[in-house]
Amino acid sequence: MDARCPKCEKVAILDDDITNVKCPHCNFEADYDSYLEIMKDQAINMSYDYIPKRPGM
Repeated sequence: MDARCPKCEKVAILDDDITNVKCPHCNFEADYDSYLEIMKDQAINMSYDYIPKRPGM
């Protein structure tokens, strides 16, 4: 199965056991739970770019 690499944003490989994510392009490697946390943090950071700044927030 394919995944998106959080480092280079190219296609990374999720192994058949769904335990490790490896990117052949930049050598990123992480266990699946760590990968999900990294991607979750990136999604949260991206969402802040679209939230308008309001007084008092």
